Amino acid sequence: MYSAKSFFKSTQAATMSSSSPQGNSPPPPPAPPSAPPAHPEITVDGKRVLSQLENTATLGYVSSKSSDIPTITQGLATIQLGPANMFNPLGHHTTRDATADVDHGPGDASDARSVSSGRSSKFGFRNRLSRLFKEDPKVKETVPTSIASSAPITLVRTEGRLQSAAPDHDAVPVLSIQHSPADTVETSSTKFAVTGTQPQPTPAADGSIRMDIFPENVAKPTYKTNLPKPLARVDKTPQLVYCCSLLSKAQEPLQPTSDSDVSLDSPLDDKEKEWVQLIDPVLQDRYRWLVEQLVRAFADNPLKASDVVTEIVLVGPVLDRETYRSLLSCFISKFEQTTALDVTLLQGLVQMVECASSGYLVDDDLVRISTVLSKELSITHIGTSDHPLHLTLSLARVLDVMVTGEVKDLNRERDHQPMLQLLDGLKNSDNVIQRYEATYAYQALQYAPDDETPLQVLWRYAKVAAAGAGAVSSVFKLDPEGLLNGIESLQEIGAGIAGAVSTGIEVVEALRVGADGAIRASENKFDFMKKRSWYLALQGTALFIHQGRLSDFNLVVSQASCRNNANFQWGVCRQVGEIAVDPLWDVPVRQQAVDFLGKLFRGGADWKPHVDVKRWILTILVQISGMSDVSVKDHAVALLLDLKKDDIVEYPGCYPLSRRLPLPTSSPLLAKVQEIPKLEYDLHVLRLMRIADYKQAVYIDPMAKLNLQDTDDNLFPLMDKVRDFIASGSQVMLVLGDSGAGKSTFNRHLEHELWQEYNAGGRIPLFVNLPSLERPEKDLVGEQLRTYNFLEDQIRELKLHRQFTLICDGYDESQLISNLHTTNLFNQYGQWDVKLLITCRTQYLGLDYRSRFEPKAVDQYASVANDLFQQAVITPFIREQIEDYVEHYVPLEPRTWVKEDYMDKLEVIPNLMDLVRNPFLLTLSLEALPTVVQGKIDLSRLRVTRAELYDTFVRHWMGVNKRRLQDQHLSESSQIALDILCADGFERHGILYQMDLAASIFQEQDGKPVVDYSHMRDRKTWKAQFFGLDPETALLRDSSLLSRAGNQYRFVHRSVLEYFFSCTISRPTKEHDEFDPPVHSDTPATSTAISTHPLSQKDLVIETSIIQFLAERVQLDSGFKDELLAIIELSKTDEQAARAAANAITILVKAGVRFNGADLQGIRVPGADMSGGQFDSAQLQEADLTDVNLTKSWIRQADFTKAQMERVRFGEMPYLKVDEWVFSYTYSPDGTSFAVGHSKGVGINIYDTSTWATTHTFEGHQGWVNSLAYSPTSHQLLSGSGDKTVRLWDCESGSCVFVLEHTGEVLTVAFSPSGKQVASAGADETVRLWDVQTGANLFNLTDNTKWIRSISYSPDGHAVVSVDDDGMFRFFDTQTGQPGEVWESQSGEMWSVAFSPDGLEIAVGHKNGELQLYSTAAGKPTRNWKAHGEEVTDVRFSPNSRWVATCSTDRSAKVWNAATGSILSVFTGHSDSVCRVAFSPNGLQLASCSDDMTIRLWDISSLGTGVDVEGGSDPLTSVLFSPDGRVLFCGTESGAVRQFDAGSGESGPFVVYGDKPVECLAVSPDGLRIASVGTDDEFVTVWNIGTGQADVVLYGHTREVIAMAFSADGRWIATGSNDKTVRLWDARSGILDRVLDGHTGRVVCLVFSPNSHEILSGDRDGTIRAWDLDGYECRVVVDVYDDVGLWAISTSPNGLRVASITKQIVVIADVDPRGRDNCHHQQSLERDPDSVQSFAFSSCGQWVGVGYRRSVRLWNFVIDTSAEGGGEGGEWKCLVRIRDIIGDVNSVAWKPDTLEFSIGCANGSLQVWKLVEASSSSDAWSAQLVWSAGNLVLTALDVVFADAVGLSSANHQLLIQRCEGAAA
Repeated sequence: MYSAKSFFKSTQAATMSSSSPQGNSPPPPPAPPSAPPAHPEITVDGKRVLSQLENTATLGYVSSKSSDIPTITQGLATIQLGPANMFNPLGHHTTRDATADVDHGPGDASDARSVSSGRSSKFGFRNRLSRLFKEDPKVKETVPTSIASSAPITLVRTEGRLQSAAPDHDAVPVLSIQHSPADTVETSSTKFAVTGTQPQPTPAADGSIRMDIFPENVAKPTYKTNLPKPLARVDKTPQLVYCCSLLSKAQEPLQPTSDSDVSLDSPLDDKEKEWVQLIDPVLQDRYRWLVEQLVRAFADNPLKASDVVTEIVLVGPVLDRETYRSLLSCFISKFEQTTALDVTLLQGLVQMVECASSGYLVDDDLVRISTVLSKELSITHIGTSDHPLHLTLSLARVLDVMVTGEVKDLNRERDHQPMLQLLDGLKNSDNVIQRYEATYAYQALQYAPDDETPLQVLWRYAKVAAAGAGAVSSVFKLDPEGLLNGIESLQEIGAGIAGAVSTGIEVVEALRVGADGAIRASENKFDFMKKRSWYLALQGTALFIHQGRLSDFNLVVSQASCRNNANFQWGVCRQVGEIAVDPLWDVPVRQQAVDFLGKLFRGGADWKPHVDVKRWILTILVQISGMSDVSVKDHAVALLLDLKKDDIVEYPGCYPLSRRLPLPTSSPLLAKVQEIPKLEYDLHVLRLMRIADYKQAVYIDPMAKLNLQDTDDNLFPLMDKVRDFIASGSQVMLVLGDSGAGKSTFNRHLEHELWQEYNAGGRIPLFVNLPSLERPEKDLVGEQLRTYNFLEDQIRELKLHRQFTLICDGYDESQLISNLHTTNLFNQYGQWDVKLLITCRTQYLGLDYRSRFEPKAVDQYASVANDLFQQAVITPFIREQIEDYVEHYVPLEPRTWVKEDYMDKLEVIPNLMDLVRNPFLLTLSLEALPTVVQGKIDLSRLRVTRAELYDTFVRHWMGVNKRRLQDQHLSESSQIALDILCADGFERHGILYQMDLAASIFQEQDGKPVVDYSHMRDRKTWKAQFFGLDPETALLRDSSLLSRAGNQYRFVHRSVLEYFFSCTISRPTKEHDEFDPPVHSDTPATSTAISTHPLSQKDLVIETSIIQFLAERVQLDSGFKDELLAIIELSKTDEQAARAAANAITILVKAGVRFNGADLQGIRVPGADMSGGQFDSAQLQEADLTDVNLTKSWIRQADFTKAQMERVRFGEMPYLKVDEWVFSYTYSPDGTSFAVGHSKGVGINIYDTSTWATTHTFEGHQGWVNSLAYSPTSHQLLSGSGDKTVRLWDCESGSCVFVLEHTGEVLTVAFSPSGKQVASAGADETVRLWDVQTGANLFNLTDNTKWIRSISYSPDGHAVVSVDDDGMFRFFDTQTGQPGEVWESQSGEMWSVAFSPDGLEIAVGHKNGELQLYSTAAGKPTRNWKAHGEEVTDVRFSPNSRWVATCSTDRSAKVWNAATGSILSVFTGHSDSVCRVAFSPNGLQLASCSDDMTIRLWDISSLGTGVDVEGGSDPLTSVLFSPDGRVLFCGTESGAVRQFDAGSGESGPFVVYGDKPVECLAVSPDGLRIASVGTDDEFVTVWNIGTGQADVVLYGHTREVIAMAFSADGRWIATGSNDKTVRLWDARSGILDRVLDGHTGRVVCLVFSPNSHEILSGDRDGTIRAWDLDGYECRVVVDVYDDVGLWAISTSPNGLRVASITKQIVVIADVDPRGRDNCHHQQSLERDPDSVQSFAFSSCGQWVGVGYRRSVRLWNFVIDTSAEGGGEGGEWKCLVRIRDIIGDVNSVAWKPDTLEFSIGCANGSLQVWKLVEASSSSDAWSAQLVWSAGNLVLTALDVVFADAVGLSSANHQLLIQRCEGAAA
């Protein structure tokens, strides 16, 4: 191996080559034109000397200054070369990425004042070095080492970067270290193992310094802390700095930021990589923001105490340039302003300087700092304190930075020389330590350039000296041997070339190469004579320590040529001492440092420590001995005891050793900064938290509709509607849905999607669980944000500057009644800017609910802004959604069932598919189904209720959680508790726990579902029983169906809470063996127990879901039903049972229990909801019925004698019965009068609304009064008539003021809102406007082309709209008479039109039954729906514009929600077409008039309460009992065939789904098949009742089939048709057997004989034929010689009887089946005023039921035993008449072998009656209702209410009218 020195001596010559660079690297840029001439070639012995540095891959780069002297960046951090760079074996490759160097040289014009000692010089070389060690693929240039040794790589500067020029093969290498091929070098970022030719550390045998004290290179000291979780709060500044450094390193791989960075030279470990991946840009921004705020907080801190200084300096390495410079300026300013020296501030300032990144410092900074330090040092008395030493050390460190940074602005006269003089004086200090440190600082100042760096001087010199380039090159390629040889060479250069003396380098003059190549002395420009080599050596050893290359450090110290220099020794001891006291080094390394000090103390042949140095070593060890780290301290103490055996003692006092301030023990600045709001970050944290919290295994987008009446064709995705709402100008959207419809699921999914899409600064989605807030009506947003720990300042900023989408869930659960938009002042100036989405259960809202949600317009009147409000109703799942849900559900966990298994069970089990259309019930069903069907064979007869699903699901849930706990490793106390629970029935205890909790929630919180529990606050309250720390409680709580958010607990769904509360009243019946016995067996209805009974604790009438659960329990558990009946019975004698009894009867009525004929005398049920209940002939004498709701109840013949009936609600008012048809009516605006227009000759009657007595009659019209309108003052009345006139009446006098004429019938009139103008229109196709004062005709508007049906003024009176038969809207200007806009109807002819009072909408009723609402602003329809089955005859808005009333020829009136189109109530009671409706001025009543000559008054306050307003709206066309009488089938107008349990009335599944009204039905004798025919169908379909599938279809008739029958033996089906034929079919195969011809009219009736051998068929021509199926014979049995509308045939054992309807007369006759004209006992029944709709014989043939429009008559054949001749005579007598039936009785059917019968009505109601013989008299029969289903109406015929207490006069009058009967 050649040393640099020996190689220098053996070198004979070197030449310079001017060849251009070659290879892949770009050539150096040409010199600018203005550059001075290049250096002349310098040759030695004919060989040129290399003009550029060679083999300098790691120190710096070459640059050209104006003087063309190459500049080499040098400094502490730039010398970055491991042994691999120098000692690669032959054949190896030296790889280098020269393009990674981003340094700027001192000659760069781009940043002439930038200090390059920071990131630039350090970054580029560290990057290159690290990539070389790691064999980074980024390395672009590969040069074989063998080639490099002979043709060295030349580094040139190109655009501020290092470029490698091509090898110069002609150049003479200055330094070449040869290796053998066997030499190997292993390198890494943490450990360097040096082999080959490099000297190896070995134990010293001659007493010299050992080379293995530091046996290996180690990782550079790194400070690491625990990494915070991504969203966790960072509370310590070191942790923050560590996080920022990792993020910086991850973003800039292998690009260190500064010397202070403790880990960036090492790769991220796996844990650090994982953490970095979790930190997204917003969190990174948060960390950066925290650091910036720390700097600001420090700047604002007036004291700059030591703790904040210690804290703030940590962040220096991770600051951006602007923030760093701000912090540095703050440090400098504070130091300059400080009168007394603050050592901590001083050290912090220096540490800030040393950690500066590239380009952060400018020369002015360092000059300013060094100047102020020297000034402070000059005025500090050296002997008074340790301040001079601190100042000297600090100045030296700053000067170190200046040396490496090539500061140019240090003015020699102003700064440099005074500082030299000051330090020169300190070198003579009596304080030895002060003297040594001053000497070091003096040398640093010598090297601090004021023009050029020392290496540049050496470079100039080396170009003349033959070996100079090689020597300097060795320094630049810093490795241990290179450093050693370089120092020696520098000394020889100084000693041998320039007339040196023995002191070597000290005598070297500053030299400069002139243009002519001559060497001349530099005058006063660079005093190189005072520079010492030991300073450079210490710079090199410091760099090795910084990089963790301790083995290399060890080597240099042991072999440095200056190792015996006292200053070098002093500096080395300080460096080793710094290692020993630095806690960032590993303990073994620190202990090795202590050993190193011991070895330095002892010295040897090659290391002879000066006495001062020995004392310095002892001083250092004493300080180490005072440390708290025991392992290092003890090591130092032991060594100190050994070394002090000599007479040498340490220096007195304590001297600073650590180069950095200690790590802060607290972070006061960070604590303060954390209190500063950082909105976007906290919003980001909230976003991540909410996204992480979202857990929805299966989500199916719900569908919705605008109103309940919309068909399935009008459904839309709710998400789309909500998205449109968010994008629109609307402010509030209400989403309604049943319990379990998926409202909360949708809300959470919406929030999740909105958070996913959220961008900084955008609209903020905020999910609000309303029940969890204390006062959502006052501070909804603020209170919710506080739950997420937002600060008040943040909330204030959000309120003023941000927009929100509020997703408010559980309006019903929070039991709110206030308008959240109004009470929170949303969207007003200075208030929250929100889009408000609210979800609520449909059942919670009453009639007038819209006012709770509509925004108020921002005006002085605070009017309602309808355009700001939207609404949608979530619809149940359709089959496709159910199937989609199941498909996603199955793969969630291992299951034995597949999708098809679930779908099959859902479809086969009756009613289940309808039940699971509710999403929550679907979830429960899928969990429960495997258990439900286990062991069941015939699933088609399995009935599943909602309560049963919850039962099964809860048991399954508790079982799963028990097994989960059993598999867990629990604490000892928890395991004991679990064992006890399991031994006593874990599931049972879990259910009881939840039942008790539900009961407590209702008892203690009135049902508010959220329980807020804090153990410290609530441990002595009722809550502790459920949420305390007891192990058993904790196990049960964690296993229950509860969710938790912080301290708030709630059941996972409101219905679960309601379910468990219902279980406290009645528990699952199937689990009595597992759970406690049912409540009804434990708590009998006795006086002693009733006060504690669960039903006595709360009024459940408003808890509809609980009532439903309990109603299902009644259907499942007869014992529970008996218990409820017993409670009702107890109430007769015990007043304490009143509440329980009210709840009990409410439950029973909801369960469909009928009280027909029941003895309820004296019961106490105040407040009960008995609406829709059946109390036919019930005994209710002396009952307490206070506040009871009897809306639409059946109380026919009920006895209310002496009953308490205060505030009883019937849902109706007394009606007005008139003697003439009513064509029009209207309320007066003041509400005191009611005007009714009649037919010709009757005129107009005026009623007093308080008494409903007639006060005036206005006579004069000669035709029907078609329309009426009051003036706004109520003083005048306008009427329009068929007599072509309009009359204006004075209401006070009754006189006619004007008669105004048309040329055709007047159909409609209207008063203007001002009262100064009236309008009229009609058959003359004109709208005429009249002046009220003069009667003058103002305008005739003639644009209409057909009869004008209706007109309406706009609320402002400026326009009038008309509709006519051509389907057009026409607007006219009432001031000018000019026509306005014309709109075309969407649905054809219009019969009525009305402006809303607020002027925003127009409602139009159509002939096809549709109702449309139009926006007046847009001129477009906003909503439309099918309101009636027939034409809409009138439409009116309520005074508040929220409701729309309609009426129709279908005999009904209806009230709708104007905003949503949902129906509020159906009023049925009229027996004929309803032609007009009108709201009372106060909006509390609705009047409807009908062609039945009644005006009915309806109580609006009872709308929609208690009963299903939609039930039974499908008209029934036919009814039929199964042959065994167990099932009742009903054909409907919609085409569906429904089935009911004939005994209980329980509804079964739909059997048939046709698309036409059912014409007729027939059931097979075995009851398994049913045949149906749709209207106008020419075929018959036979259905399998069990599967609902079609078995056969019978085709053959050429016209409509209108009659059919099964044979008694089930073999045949006979069909009759309008084609006048009877066809006989094989019932099984559907094959046509024969066609029976002979009828001359349509065949309308078919009956098989009991033995199935004959068919009897009746036709419209009046004949009945008998067909012998065996003999193929036909005979006429009956011929009435007249047209017959209907036939009925009885083939009972009593003989053949037939009934026919001819000209509305029913004729019954006994017939001899043998032939024509054999009728006897023929009798025409008494004619009824109403037309006959249907009739049927009983199975015995002795009774016939005849259905009329509003009644049924039951006729019985009464035998006359006294008939002459002893034969049986008799007659048909009407023994029973059932009146007050609403609607046509379309069908009558008798139950086989009983006296029960059913009637099906056109209004959709279905009733089953039984005949009861009241006495022995054959004439004393009555009919008693068995059950009723369908469209309910109040039925109160023959009610007894004598002496009823508290009955209001209106209700009294109502009952009087109903007692008389509508048909009476």
